[in-house]
Amino acid sequence: MLTSCAFQPVFGRIFMLYSVKWSYLTAMILFELGSLLCGLAPNSATLIVGRAIAGFGSAGILIGSFIIVTMAVPLQKRPVFTSVVGLMFGVGASVGPLLGGVFTDLVTWRWCFYINLPLGGVTIICLILFFNPQKSNRNAGTFFDRFKDLDIVGNILILGAFIMLFLALEHTTRGFSWNHPLIIWLLAGCGITAIIFMVWQWAKGDAALIPPRIIEQRTVAASCGTAFMIYAILINMTFFLPIWFQAVKNDTAMRSGVHMVPFFVTQSVFSLIAGGIVSKTGYATPPAVIGSAIGTVGLGLLTLLKPGTGTAQWVGYEVLTSAGFGLSIQQCFTAVQTVLSEEDVALGTAAVSAAQSLGGAIFVSVGNSVFQHQLLKAADANLLPGVDIKQVIEAGATAFRDLISAEQLPAMIRVYNKAIQAALIIPIPLGILATLIACFIEFRSVKKLIKTNEESGTCSTELSDQRPGTSARI
Repeated sequence: MLTSCAFQPVFGRIFMLYSVKWSYLTAMILFELGSLLCGLAPNSATLIVGRAIAGFGSAGILIGSFIIVTMAVPLQKRPVFTSVVGLMFGVGASVGPLLGGVFTDLVTWRWCFYINLPLGGVTIICLILFFNPQKSNRNAGTFFDRFKDLDIVGNILILGAFIMLFLALEHTTRGFSWNHPLIIWLLAGCGITAIIFMVWQWAKGDAALIPPRIIEQRTVAASCGTAFMIYAILINMTFFLPIWFQAVKNDTAMRSGVHMVPFFVTQSVFSLIAGGIVSKTGYATPPAVIGSAIGTVGLGLLTLLKPGTGTAQWVGYEVLTSAGFGLSIQQCFTAVQTVLSEEDVALGTAAVSAAQSLGGAIFVSVGNSVFQHQLLKAADANLLPGVDIKQVIEAGATAFRDLISAEQLPAMIRVYNKAIQAALIIPIPLGILATLIACFIEFRSVKKLIKTNEESGTCSTELSDQRPGTSARI
């Protein structure tokens, strides 16, 4: 997660300066290499290195997929295809941990990584055979001339800030309080480094990792904020709902995955519906705002989950929440394409993608910290006499039952349910913020943009006069 978040902005510049096809292939090969290394890892050090390499590759895969859609798909069809691509990543990020649990239970944890190899291999073959974009003027100059424009200093700064932030969040889930000196120093270091990064970006101007003129554009900034909030919500939900099924409803890991199917299916369907709506009406802002509002109502209902909640209720809560955020989640990527030129789409996409990943990474740690704090608070209040709550936390959502007597189990389940409710409250203000921030996405029509481009004789996605596009079309 760390390398994926940190290197998405630099991949935005890589795709802008180098061949999209070969940059994407490089990212895919790195991801496959990292996955293979993880699968074969004889020790934890090798596993960490493999995950870092795979994370670096995944940063390019996510951004590159959206850029390939931009290059290969006519503007009027992009909302649907963007929804499909984003949907695949969203479902993969959500289903992946559950599928990993199934592999671990039935085969071996190594298959969590081996499964990437054949899927990635097919993707590489298809890309080589079927994607042949025309060479762009932006690829002029030598390899090393363009390498100088990658803003390595900016990437080092943002990587350093992310490392300190992630370390602070990780330590809060390991018993460190937020006022612990180590956490304070890490967060302070993150903040100072982030300020230095912003000053550096301003000084570099258009040569910056994330040029100020890109992030200062209202729609791009609003899209980044909305994506940050929505992905934080979805990752929080897909992390804690399976825990609720396993800990409170006594489901197995596999059965809890089955109980998440309504969530994933509904999100998939409404994401595609949103793509169709935007293609038909031309506007991405209404689905982003309305969807976020509907999803936030669902989030409020999810906090009502308790041991006695029936199937019809939790399915209804899942469906309402996932339908709302399914409508809104991909509109941020569509919106940036309506306000940026083709040559800037890579940078805008990278900014939105990085914000999205960062939101998920931060708030799954925040949620876990709140969850554990609630369990520890119950122990301090002596609600569970004789129970070692730290052992309960380490045991996990199902194995904790082996540590609890039959007499104590009902009280333990109530405490566990209350802790999960506390973690599920966190997304509610995020949903409200997502709804409000989405209102600042400019009300620009994709259909009007197409008409403007046809009249000016350009394929650019910028409303002003831009150079003719050189991208492949389908």
